[in-house]
Amino acid sequence: MIVKLTSASLLSVMAFSLAVTVPILSSVDSASAKTYTTRENINRDKCYRVKKVPALVEYNTRGIKVRDSSRSWTGNFGKNGGIVRDKYHPDVYIQTRRVLEDEHTTLVPTSC
Repeated sequence: MIVKLTSASLLSVMAFSLAVTVPILSSVDSASAKTYTTRENINRDKCYRVKKVPALVEYNTRGIKVRDSSRSWTGNFGKNGGIVRDKYHPDVYIQTRRVLEDEHTTLVPTSC
């Protein structure tokens, strides 16, 4: 949106802004600050809460592969009417352990 200002409207806008600005400037000049001093005991102590953080350990159940999956046949093949089983054996792994973050103590800021 484009607004066109005529010279009369421009003068009225400038007069309004000047009327608002002059009281603000004059009030800044008349302000004065009062200062005073006192004696105080300042506590510069800092207090902390002790928090023990246990180690962060990652366990991998598929760490080291020992054996692939396999199948085996069990049962009596020679007997007529016997039951034969085709048995499945899943993969075999050795679980591994890795320490991601050691045990430590941390201090948490708190009020005294």
